[in-house]
Amino acid sequence: MRNLLILIIVLGGGFILVGMYIAPNQPPLRAWYLANACPTLDKVSPEICAPIRKAERTGADKT
Repeated sequence: MRNLLILIIVLGGGFILVGMYIAPNQPPLRAWYLANACPTLDKVSPEICAPIRKAERTGADKT
């Protein structure tokens, strides 16, 4: 049971970190996060999706 809880915490943390650091530089992933994940993540903290929105506004395409 403890291992399952740790796995869920690690996956959740990884999901947030991908949204903050990787998604802003990947246009398809950035679009998915904006459409699907950011409405829910904004309830936790608006700072999680801030880099994605900033990259979307500036049109950053570093691929």
